[in-house]
Amino acid sequence: MKRIGCIALGLALVGVVPCLAADDEDFYAYWGDGRAELSSYRVVQSRYGEAREGHSVLIFVTEEINRQTLVKVESDQPQEDRVYTLKLNKTLKFLTGIYPYSVMTSVFSAVEGGPSDPSRPFEARKITLSVQEWCGHVFEEVQLQDDAISGDLNSYFEREGKQEWAFERPANFVSEDHLPIELRELKGPFMATGETREVTMLPSLWQFRTRHKKRDLVPATIAKGAAEAVDIEGVTYSAIPWTWSYPSRDVTMWVDTAYPRRILRWQDNDGNSAELLAFVRLPYWQLNDVEHEVHRKQLRLP
Repeated sequence: MKRIGCIALGLALVGVVPCLAADDEDFYAYWGDGRAELSSYRVVQSRYGEAREGHSVLIFVTEEINRQTLVKVESDQPQEDRVYTLKLNKTLKFLTGIYPYSVMTSVFSAVEGGPSDPSRPFEARKITLSVQEWCGHVFEEVQLQDDAISGDLNSYFEREGKQEWAFERPANFVSEDHLPIELRELKGPFMATGETREVTMLPSLWQFRTRHKKRDLVPATIAKGAAEAVDIEGVTYSAIPWTWSYPSRDVTMWVDTAYPRRILRWQDNDGNSAELLAFVRLPYWQLNDVEHEVHRKQLRLP
């Protein structure tokens, strides 16, 4: 089945509203309507040398954070103290034998960019990771200021314990956790088709977690390919393949060419992969009654 416009996408993947036309890129009209975008994925996650089936949800929503504390604004604060952000919460759930893993990465991106590159929208300001499994749990926070990157790790495990780390922020800096926001190109092109860019990257916090690596910045390459056909459950999409690589890691992520350019699929060289199941746009924080569990069926979640 070939997709015909955005309406077919919504029907095939249980969307509740049609997406905007391909040439409609009014960020605030789409993202400022009081709803979040929720996309669910079928996941294969490698852990302890075996492939595990699981699911992931990407939750994109706008909110304001305090410019200094980088904490969500919930009080009457002056406008100059606020930063309007697009937040990504990425959840990952899978089993390792008898016990479950629950992972969430949160990324807060300043929509209008920041002083490090005033000409480019979307600048990462804060990243957090929480991981829970039956042995214990881990929490890590990274704050990204104009000239510095600082992290704080709190871990159940003795070999990690409590750590703090910091780096100067290089001019060509990119956060791997921030790429799912940047590669959607929600306010204009991030890169030209066919372009390859050399950057200095902070690997994703989940990668540090699974590989038990020391926190470090690494040289990396990002490339934007030409649109190609991607088939998901009998529906064909036009998608941009984005690739990024750094030592021992190679990732490809396919992004829909039609605005709002949802993420369709990703895979890496460790055997991890994800494929879109469904999406909805909802004010999910208001849907916390038992009767609202029906929305999980819309997202095809257990």
